[in-house]
Amino acid sequence: MAIARLLSLFAAVVLAAACSNGTDAAADEDRSTGPQGEVRVAGDEAVQIRSISALGGSPDAASPVYLAVRMAVVDYGPLHGQFDVEVGAGLDGECSDAGGRRAARTVLRTERVIGVIGTQCSVAAIAAAPLLTDAGLVMISPSNTAPGLTSDLAGNAGEHRRDGYYRTAHNDLHVGRAVADFLFLELGLRRAAAIHDGDPYTEGLATAFADAFTERGGTVTASLSIHRQAVSHAATWDSVAESEPEAVLITLFPDEASEVLQHRPADSLRTITATVITSNFFGDAYLSEQRSAGLYLVGRDARHGDDINESTGQGVADVLSRLAAEIGEVSAGSYWPQAYDATTLLLDAIERASHLDDGVLVIDQAVLRDHLSATDGYDALTGTLACDEFGDCGAARIAVYQHLDPADPAAAAGNVVFEYDR
Repeated sequence: MAIARLLSLFAAVVLAAACSNGTDAAADEDRSTGPQGEVRVAGDEAVQIRSISALGGSPDAASPVYLAVRMAVVDYGPLHGQFDVEVGAGLDGECSDAGGRRAARTVLRTERVIGVIGTQCSVAAIAAAPLLTDAGLVMISPSNTAPGLTSDLAGNAGEHRRDGYYRTAHNDLHVGRAVADFLFLELGLRRAAAIHDGDPYTEGLATAFADAFTERGGTVTASLSIHRQAVSHAATWDSVAESEPEAVLITLFPDEASEVLQHRPADSLRTITATVITSNFFGDAYLSEQRSAGLYLVGRDARHGDDINESTGQGVADVLSRLAAEIGEVSAGSYWPQAYDATTLLLDAIERASHLDDGVLVIDQAVLRDHLSATDGYDALTGTLACDEFGDCGAARIAVYQHLDPADPAAAAGNVVFEYDR
């Protein structure tokens, strides 16, 4: 049970991809309104938004992210006191480019959808965002963290950045900086290696760390990309050992991270003082082994405290208890607080960007984007939100946890050894 609780804190879902067909492509143009035009909702109709997350083949009713979106809609109440908001069934972005495109095309087949909460994975967003934003919709992701979707935090747009795309998740450049600060400033280490798999998330995070660590004066001895589905990772660890780092950062997805950690040589990496893995991605079996003691986990700080969402008056404890009543134990690492905040941010902007015209709700899509882009000082479950010109709105609260006791892996969730807050 202890392992399950820690997995709840840090687990994330990685799903397989499938191919889309040519029929869906035509649906991209099947819109009743042009890009950034007006959407009109009659008095007997509901305002339409949608949620794209990672369902993994499970029903949307079991997804904390999807349920948090629905809960936020209920808590917010009708727009202008009279127009209900309809979320529809949860859509599965599958953590893949094909899944992202397929989910986006499903949204575009529904008339008058205003915005989407999602996707859950960066790779799905890279595929979905062009389709949705080009059709005039806005997208607010609770969990995409790849820097390329917004900016380099130095005034330059990311390669996948789209007007109309926002996120309440942090930019992974902050995670890279947090790891660099922890290793260089806190532990006094000067040589580090990184392991990724070439995915936009994993490689982006490894690059963010490498840049930050080098900027502080450290040396990145190796940045290695593993082959997915590899039978053995011995060669990867041989390369790590040859570069003689003092620390290694692993930014892999769950199954891969577990395999890589399981195959780490027990006695051939004596130069390594610290092994750091992204807290959402690791192998549960490894944490119960004696040799896992001392492992560091880095990721967003899940300690939300007494933060209140200003649009609904609800706090983290209130929302969490209701989610738990629906599905049992709720993953603190599932980005449900970010999904709740993304939803209220969207609803608040829709209300501000709309007016009544003889009983019809008229929503100006261009003005909606303006309101979202102007977000500043918005009190939310995840802290104070402020959107920059590239769509980064999330508070960058990052924590490093240390896993000390293989007999009690869950204890790591309360063992924060380093904090980063920007």
